[in-house]
Amino acid sequence: MSNLFELSSRKQVPVYTKMKPKPDGSQLVNYKNEKDYDYYKCDYCGEEIKILSKKQEMTGGTIRFSHLVTKKGDIELALHNKCLRAAIKIFEEGEKK
Repeated sequence: MSNLFELSSRKQVPVYTKMKPKPDGSQLVNYKNEKDYDYYKCDYCGEEIKILSKKQEMTGGTIRFSHLVTKKGDIELALHNKCLRAAIKIFEEGEKK
């Protein structure tokens, strides 16, 4: 999360799509790609956060930090549940300096 300026300048968190792997075989000329799932990339650790229909089963999500916390404007981040405390600590340390 050393690139807070880039994170603050983006409008919304990008959503990525994971495609199903193509089966092996030379006869598959007109094979259509199929979507497996959508996901966010965690802005702290960089791992995938799968977007599920049941939000309570997700391992993370998006959160908006207001300008009161960041001192740089509103920032929307995609974070795992385990990365949330570490991200808050970064903003608290920046506030003490």
